Amino acid sequence: MTDSYLYSQTEPSRNVKVAVGATAVQLCERRLENNPRKVICIRNISPNVADIITIHLGSETAVSENGIVLKQGESFTDSTESGYACWQGQISAICATANGQTAIFER
Repeated sequence: MTDSYLYSQTEPSRNVKVAVGATAVQLCERRLENNPRKVICIRNISPNVADIITIHLGSETAVSENGIVLKQGESFTDSTESGYACWQGQISAICATANGQTAIFER
């Protein structure tokens, strides 16, 4: 088996850094059935301890400290495994300050 064969069989993935401020932003779009999300990892890589980010799963607007709260260096991960399907819906976030940063990996 050649390396080119292995690379042609890989799935597309997303590795991005997204700024999150005091106004909610969309981190990830809803995934469709023909291209389901298999794994997602969102890490708070903000420069300051006060940059607390709240993640919201669903189409509603993210509200600070009402959802999955990530302090500096913390992360949220979800993945498909043994009959459990990873979250396929929209994901949004908001930060307690204007300086939040997230690192996102999804495939």
